[in-house]
Amino acid sequence: MTYCSKSRIPKSKAQVSVEYLIIIGLSFAILIPGGYFFYNYSKSSNDGTIRTQITQIGTSMITSSESIYGLSEGSLVTLDLRYPSNIRDVYILSGNELVIKYELSSGMNEAVFFSKVELSGNFTYPRPSSGDINCSLPCNNSAITSTLPQQGNHKLKFESKTDYVNILQVS
Repeated sequence: MTYCSKSRIPKSKAQVSVEYLIIIGLSFAILIPGGYFFYNYSKSSNDGTIRTQITQIGTSMITSSESIYGLSEGSLVTLDLRYPSNIRDVYILSGNELVIKYELSSGMNEAVFFSKVELSGNFTYPRPSSGDINCSLPCNNSAITSTLPQQGNHKLKFESKTDYVNILQVS
C-alpha cells in the first residue's frame, strides 16, 4: 500500500478513478450546453442571412419594376439574381403584391413587397396541375415562371407595357 507523505492515508485507485470521473462529468456539463447554444445561435444567424437575401431580391425586383414603368412602353431591363436554396415560390397577387415564399428552420415564411405599379407574370397562379398555365396579360394573380424556382442564378426580364410591367424569367 502507498501512503500520502503527510497524512498517512492510503491513496487507492478508486479515489483516482472517482476524481477522474468528476472531472469528465464537469467537462460534459460545460460542453453540452455550450454546444447547444452555439448550434441555436448559428441556426438563427443563418435564418437572418436568408431573410436579408430575400429582402434584397424583393426590393431589387420592385425597384426595377417601378423604374422601368417610368420609361416608355416597350422598355426592357434584365436583372441577374441569385436565389438561395430556401426559396420555394415567387408570384404576384392582386397585381401589385410581389410574394416570395421561403423556408427557414422555423417553418414556411412569406415576404411581401408592395409595388406602386401594376405587375404581371406570364403564368397563372396558383399553377394548375394540368392544362393551360399561360394567362392573358396582364394577369391579376400570376407567377414569373411556369415551374417552381430553383436555387442559383436567375435572369429576370422587366418589360414596360402601357398599364403594367411584365416580369418574365428568361434563364
